[in-house]
Amino acid sequence: MSEKMKDTTTVKTDHLKVQTADALEEAARKLRSIDISEKADEVKKILQDVESRMNHFRDEAGAEFEKIEAEYHKKVEPVENIIITHPIPSVLIAVGIGVLLGALISRGRD
Repeated sequence: MSEKMKDTTTVKTDHLKVQTADALEEAARKLRSIDISEKADEVKKILQDVESRMNHFRDEAGAEFEKIEAEYHKKVEPVENIIITHPIPSVLIAVGIGVLLGALISRGRD
């Protein structure tokens, strides 16, 4: 479950990076193709377009982060609630798992 969430996040992050790089490359291409001394208004327009696109990408990334955070909390909260409402059994289960793992590790060394 955690790996799937991590993979989805990585894909979406990579997509946003590509969009950002494309927007910057397009702006650079436009700036190289115009004569800056004669086209100050056009330069301003290109820069405003880049700024607008960067703000859009930032907002998209923020929204994606909020979705991922909400999904994480939705999956973790039930476990936290069980631990809070039943602390002693939770500790005993954790100790039991630790003992079991310790036994398996020590058996694997022999």
